[in-house]
Amino acid sequence: MMWLIGSIAMLLVGLTIVVVNVKRLRFERRVTREMQALVDIPPADEPVPEVAELPVAVARYRELAVGAHPLVRTTHMRHGGTFRTSPKARTLQIRGVQLFTADPPGFVWSGRVHVAPGVWIDARDMAVAGEGSMRVLLDDIVPFIDARGPELDQGAALRLLAEMVWFPTALFDTRFVTWSPIDADHARATLRFGDRDVAGVFEFGSDGLPRAMTAERHAGTGELRPWGGVYRDWRTVSGLRVPFECEVTWQLESGPYTYAHWLVESITYDDTTPIALERASDHAWVPGSAEQLDLQ
Repeated sequence: MMWLIGSIAMLLVGLTIVVVNVKRLRFERRVTREMQALVDIPPADEPVPEVAELPVAVARYRELAVGAHPLVRTTHMRHGGTFRTSPKARTLQIRGVQLFTADPPGFVWSGRVHVAPGVWIDARDMAVAGEGSMRVLLDDIVPFIDARGPELDQGAALRLLAEMVWFPTALFDTRFVTWSPIDADHARATLRFGDRDVAGVFEFGSDGLPRAMTAERHAGTGELRPWGGVYRDWRTVSGLRVPFECEVTWQLESGPYTYAHWLVESITYDDTTPIALERASDHAWVPGSAEQLDLQ
């Protein structure tokens, strides 16, 4: 009898593992399809105009970070770092991968947070064709969040604007981004994202590079709250000057809440490798040259 009970228990464990792996594969395939769909969106049918006159601080940043570099079409980024799910929550390790496009501007991001031994939270955030979407699952099975709507559209567009520092040629494509001066160290960038315009204020340091970006973002409670990121550790990648560290913070009534601290591991531009997600030994998602998933 004990042997039979043990066999049934092992069978149930095996079935659970199979279900988890199938769900995980479906989630990965879904993200891969979304990334491919983003890349497949046709570019705008209007030529890229000459860069208009820029605020002094912005013109200096363009010279330092972009120079004569042509417009980047796609950007693949891999990062590690930490994440907190609420102001009082403990800090968790995170790994993520993100695909950006510049024409039209958009992104698909997927991250994995290690909650406890053997327990993971998988998330996918995206800004595509003027719309935002957030999906969060516990170990690819239990849905936490599956959200869309105008507030999410605004938040996704602001995230896109703040993260254009990782493909800075897009910040000077006047079809989508325009700049207006504030003072010697600050300028406002306005992003046209679908039918929506969002704006954020960039602060420039003494080195001429952005130190921070701030904006009023929907906090999910029907109100706008101050939100933004701080950039550090600037490096040159393929002729572009980009930050390898970023902290993102909400300014709440209770005080600042820094929820994301990204540490960039790699950035590649206009990579023609077929889009694929390859699972690493630590269950992180990384872009790679693994055999492309069957998308049917």
